[in-house]
Amino acid sequence: MRFSDQLKTTTALRGLGGVSSIAAAALALTMGAAQAQDADDSGAATSVRSAPISVTATRSPMRAFSVPGQVTVKGAEQIENEIPTSLDDLFDDIPGVTSFGGPRRTGEVPTIRGFSGPDVIITLDGARQNFVSGHDGRAFIDPAFLGEVEVVRGSSSALYGSGGTGGVIALRTLTADDLLKDDETVGGRAGLSFRSGNDEFAQRLVGAWRPSDMTEVTGGIVRRRSFDVRLGNDVKLDSEDDILSGFLRGEFKENESSGVRLGWHRFRNDAMEPNNGQAAGGDLADKDVDSETISGGFFFNPPSNPLLDAEVNIYRTTSRVDETNLTGTSANQLQERKLSTFGLNADNTSNFVLGESAELALTVGFDYYTEDAEGALNGGVRGGVVTGDQQFYGFFAQTAFSFYDIFGLEGSEFTLTPGIRYDSYDSEDTAGNKTSDNQLSPKITAQFAPVEWGFVYGSYAEAFRAPRLDELFPTGTHFPVFATAGLVGFNTFITNQTLDPQSTDTWEFGFGVEFDDLFAEGDLFQAKAGHYSINGENFLSTEVIQPANTANPQFFPGPLAFGFTCRAFVSITVDPNGCGGTTQVVNIPDAELDGFELEASYDASRFRVALAGATMDTENKTTGDPIGVEQPDQITADLRLKLPEIDSHIGWQSTFADSHDGGTVTANDRDSYNIHEVYARWRAEEGALAGFSVGVTAENLFDEEYQRVSADTLEEGRSVLVDVSYRLAW
Repeated sequence: MRFSDQLKTTTALRGLGGVSSIAAAALALTMGAAQAQDADDSGAATSVRSAPISVTATRSPMRAFSVPGQVTVKGAEQIENEIPTSLDDLFDDIPGVTSFGGPRRTGEVPTIRGFSGPDVIITLDGARQNFVSGHDGRAFIDPAFLGEVEVVRGSSSALYGSGGTGGVIALRTLTADDLLKDDETVGGRAGLSFRSGNDEFAQRLVGAWRPSDMTEVTGGIVRRRSFDVRLGNDVKLDSEDDILSGFLRGEFKENESSGVRLGWHRFRNDAMEPNNGQAAGGDLADKDVDSETISGGFFFNPPSNPLLDAEVNIYRTTSRVDETNLTGTSANQLQERKLSTFGLNADNTSNFVLGESAELALTVGFDYYTEDAEGALNGGVRGGVVTGDQQFYGFFAQTAFSFYDIFGLEGSEFTLTPGIRYDSYDSEDTAGNKTSDNQLSPKITAQFAPVEWGFVYGSYAEAFRAPRLDELFPTGTHFPVFATAGLVGFNTFITNQTLDPQSTDTWEFGFGVEFDDLFAEGDLFQAKAGHYSINGENFLSTEVIQPANTANPQFFPGPLAFGFTCRAFVSITVDPNGCGGTTQVVNIPDAELDGFELEASYDASRFRVALAGATMDTENKTTGDPIGVEQPDQITADLRLKLPEIDSHIGWQSTFADSHDGGTVTANDRDSYNIHEVYARWRAEEGALAGFSVGVTAENLFDEEYQRVSADTLEEGRSVLVDVSYRLAW
């Protein structure tokens, strides 16, 4: 889409962490991303099809389908229809993306293309969610508050710095545009839901107030209470959650081109489960999970000045997990882990029209954030949980050249986007140990669209991930070692201050095709596929060395027994001599990953068919074993029948996953599995019941016994979820 045309039809609303997608959606509608008549998810007729907009992938609004890379965007209505109870529910139909760590909410860790933990950047309204733990989950956000989820798959360090090796998951809370129609000023939704798989009962209330075009306020509160999880083999997994969560955000504009945004989100969970929330069993602990994000920022984008499209954001995120052991030899011990992240970022995009057939967009910016980490065991040192701080500085520039009517082909477009980022970071623990390093992350992307209905793209990118404090400076006991006669020693952490940052080189190629009015008026067919090849150096791996003659076999069924499921890479070496073992993070010198991803859909007035598929292959070049959280090849198919006559839709979703070979770590071998889900949604648009909505979903319909890679337990069995909500606005 030409910038010169955009200037005539839009005003930008640069936003906090993807909020600009609200304005960008209007841009897509105006410029005709897909101008055909269509039906929305409920089957009600709409005049135009609203195209999902990506902001995170390029830091500028553009249609998600047109991004030269693999990106998926889910909007407010799609999220609401899926009735998610955790973030994992939003990933099951996105190729190359899933969560592992078992079915407990507190243990879930998102993974993209085999990367997980600190190798995946997660943001909430632009604020980094950097909490990483051995077994206490990754991000604490209630999905009922989300108005948009954008998942960028692949190398992202050129724009986002450390952690961009796997990709970015950008979450945005609800805005007034998500909850109100154009002529409404006050409104909201109230809902109740029950999930049988863990006997979860949830109540939620979200609302919005828009007194004028210049001001809006949204907020909400959710209470969730759940109990033991029933697995596919009918075994109950110890689990109990008592969650209270809330959010509040506001936007206050001076005019259409400048304003301020403020946001607050709080998640609190009083949980009771094993100390290792990702394990099948173990000693129970009372866990207090508390996460809070406060953010603010301003934007300035005068329509008359194409050189200014600026945004500045500031945030603070604090996440902590306090665990009081209730059973076992460590009963009454208090384990504490806390991470506070303070960040500031700014960027500006300048647009230039170079002639009738060429344009240029230049984006420059900087990021700064600092992490303060604390760990304690009964007020003293906690093994492997380091108290210290890290500081990160990053500066980036990206230039997008767009050329039109290439070689005389009317309507054709060629885009070349080179970018580069410089990052520097410093790490220090309370003992005074220090390390520092820097990294350069270049990226270049090219896309050629010879016709309006199709394009090809290719890219090369370098990405990195800095070692965390817990990897550089760990000390203390990892776990006790028992023999038949009792305790004989300890496995202890040892530091490694020579760790290099994990780095990757990624080549990616793909294509996209799009046709509207293909078989019937108003239909739309889209397909996008890509292949990636990643060469990695200095992959960060946890190495456990433990004498074989003293170890109780229950400690060594595989790396998962140690609670390493949040680690990207784990290896175990058995030392035949000695009594005490060691745990240390080391660099794997060479690794390779490659895979293929496909998203395709056909959407018509009466039905919708969607297909998502991914293959993945990873290898430690030294050992030949898989690395990371390699996922099995799988395909997800979704068929939806629209029933606009009764304001409803019904559907069936199936996932077919191949078996997985864990290499020499046989504990990571997995059988193939097929899981199925049926769903229905009714949303009354008119009449006496207007505003009421009922949704029913039956997940794992046939009670499949299956276990994900790098998970120490089976997944949830058949679970029926019933949701009732009511919308009122005026």
